[in-house]
Amino acid sequence: MDPDPPLTFPEFMQTSTQSGTVSAIESHARITACQQSVQLFYYGVDRGDFALAMAQFSDNCVWERNGVLLRGRQEVEASLRNRSATQVTRHIVTNFSILRQNAERASAVYTLGLHLYDDGTPPKLPVPGSLPFLLVDVNCELGLEPDNVWRIRQLDIQRTFSYAQEVTSPLLKPKHG
Repeated sequence: MDPDPPLTFPEFMQTSTQSGTVSAIESHARITACQQSVQLFYYGVDRGDFALAMAQFSDNCVWERNGVLLRGRQEVEASLRNRSATQVTRHIVTNFSILRQNAERASAVYTLGLHLYDDGTPPKLPVPGSLPFLLVDVNCELGLEPDNVWRIRQLDIQRTFSYAQEVTSPLLKPKHG
């Protein structure tokens, strides 16, 4: 008996090699690897594990963060380390989708929610909750690096929702000391 024919995907999900289209398993493995890179970046940022967060970026990454164009891991890490030491964040990635992918590049989109708390004192979990601080749409370019790991090459963030001043104003107060 012949094995089942290979699964077919819409054109945007097909990935090519020199010998043709890759298997469904390989395609899903690539998607999962891209999603893990994004998830691990935010996990590292939220827990202050900058080595883990930066391992998800390519050496020549580009990210415009708060109006400043950051180029390379060192600039990204310096920007992230500049945040308040008393800040607690949780980034929530949802609606992650790959729009285009080949053997070496992938274009992804996702929605990112950010919960943020900072009263200027060393945090003790759990901290008071509130509405998300912001909600953004993200376009993310990823690439397969020479060590066979998918890494973030570019982040393009578009703010989607702004929240009321009463939600954000406690976070905008000057820090004591």
